[in-house]
Amino acid sequence: MEKAEFQYQPLRNNETIRILTLDPGKRGDILTGTLKTIPIDSLGSYEAVSYVWADPGPPNIAYHILIRDGHENENLLALRGGSIFAALHQLRLPNRSRRIWADQCCINQDDPVERSQQLQFMNRIYQDATRILVWLGLDTKKEAIQAFGLIRELDESLSSHSVDAVSCDLDTVPLERRLADNQGAIKALTDCAWFKRGWIVQEIGTGTPATMMWGDAEISWDTLASVCERLKSYHHLRSTLGINTSDISFLFRRFIEPDENTHHANRFNFVYELQRARHLHFSDDRDRVFAFLGHFSVRSLHPLGCGPVSVMADYTKTVEETYINVAVRILKANPAAFCIVLAAVQHPCHALPSRHRGAVNVDISFEAWLRDEHKLPSWVPDWRRSEGIILAEPICPHRSHGDSIAKFNIVEEDILMLRAHGVEIDAIEECSQPLASRDFYRKKTLNQPLTLIEQLWHGICGKERFNLTDKYLEDQTAFFAFMQTLSNGCVQAAGHECRPYHEIPDSVWLEKAARYVVDTLEASDDVSEEVRRAAGSKELEGQHKKWDRWAASASEGRVFARTRTGYYVLGPVALEVGDVVCVLFGGKVPFCLRPIGRQYLLVGECYVHGLMNGEAIDMVTRGKVHEKVFDIV
Repeated sequence: MEKAEFQYQPLRNNETIRILTLDPGKRGDILTGTLKTIPIDSLGSYEAVSYVWADPGPPNIAYHILIRDGHENENLLALRGGSIFAALHQLRLPNRSRRIWADQCCINQDDPVERSQQLQFMNRIYQDATRILVWLGLDTKKEAIQAFGLIRELDESLSSHSVDAVSCDLDTVPLERRLADNQGAIKALTDCAWFKRGWIVQEIGTGTPATMMWGDAEISWDTLASVCERLKSYHHLRSTLGINTSDISFLFRRFIEPDENTHHANRFNFVYELQRARHLHFSDDRDRVFAFLGHFSVRSLHPLGCGPVSVMADYTKTVEETYINVAVRILKANPAAFCIVLAAVQHPCHALPSRHRGAVNVDISFEAWLRDEHKLPSWVPDWRRSEGIILAEPICPHRSHGDSIAKFNIVEEDILMLRAHGVEIDAIEECSQPLASRDFYRKKTLNQPLTLIEQLWHGICGKERFNLTDKYLEDQTAFFAFMQTLSNGCVQAAGHECRPYHEIPDSVWLEKAARYVVDTLEASDDVSEEVRRAAGSKELEGQHKKWDRWAASASEGRVFARTRTGYYVLGPVALEVGDVVCVLFGGKVPFCLRPIGRQYLLVGECYVHGLMNGEAIDMVTRGKVHEKVFDIV
């Protein structure tokens, strides 16, 4: 006899959720269980399931579960897709029932009001669970056992060493060989869609214990996350093999306040968290904001933060309205967040109107761009786009603004405009092609064209041999300025080592930069003897301490440029000749603006060697430049 379709009873109390009790069964038995409505404060012991809706399930079978109502009635609840169906079959126990929470079963997906109402409980549901059961999907290629086995082997090998010791140990060569030999299985694991699903960041980001299930194989989430965190030290190896372990370590304890004495203190900033989550996948781009409304940074009053943030989930607003609302509310409530909000703006190449004939989008007039209802003001971050890291991260020690404070107001007339005060320094004269992190790891060979470092030094800087004689502006060497620009001043290196940046002498960064050039170009006549001497002796250096790691991270998705008066610039990928370099009051890094008539477009943040420590504000004091108002649309 055909079963009737299951009908949800409305949740009449806004403080209740449903829990599924999954009946025991053997492999192949039909799924059965009961749904019970329970107050959120009286849930008892249960486990929460995390999975990817769109992942496949077993073929040629109907995806449903029989829901019993306690009166011998059974009704069919259709499951949307095979992923949850496969997950429930895998986690069902053979000899006892299991109390679980799974969104497809416990929330009426056909009731938008209930879905919105239940959203407020998501973080708490996963935080209060006794365990989180993560379903990575079916192991169709039988790679899970090999991948998890290697993870456990790496855990045992790495757990007895500090990151510094492992990175500098000669015995890491066999370890790296093991990674390379098992590249396929490890890459298949790190490429699992679950690790990039947007909502999982709050599901797995708490301190609740979790088990990762991939087919029939299981591993502890703590073990996997710990190994991936330690593999950060092998940046070059991960980049070469395409292993995205950083995507996994990003998720670990993301919703728990970190040690504020480490570089993880960045997490106290809500805007930084939205920026770091740009790689995640969401079916609804409004959820790029809403998924983080349960994050501690929303309520945090930490000096590095931008809270409290008064934003509510509102699905009646468009994506554009949602992003504008976030930026405006944060700037109005906390003017000190001016820099981080603008630094999070990352326009793709050719996304902005261009002033040059022959540009890709020259046919799109500025006026048409302004009228486009689907575009954001150039100063509002678009969380759907990601070109690279934020140079002005919260712990960043740059002080382009000196002692100035943000001076701006938001003008809401025909167009939404940010009227910001600052100084204009110079204009861009020449730009490189977009930079890619992999190019920093390529060494000079006989038949290879110029390496990236050679192309930029000769082509953009206009220099000949790598030397310490050519001067940059007034005092420092051009070589040092060039290498510091490409690496964002190596501030990330200091941050990760928890060392005060301004206590580290320039000689440390010069030696690392010179060592990179000598190792990359080797016996080339392009390297002067003074640069070779500056490189010091060729000793093993931990990968996390090498110049190339920090340059690759800072430069990815950016361009190298030179201004008319000779400043070196690491700028946004959308940068073009004629854009102006400005220091906006309250901005710890300079910004590139595009003048169009009497208005400006925000192109993005930049590093400009010689403007990172209050020099522009000193110029104002000396009368060399004057305060200016920029109307940014």
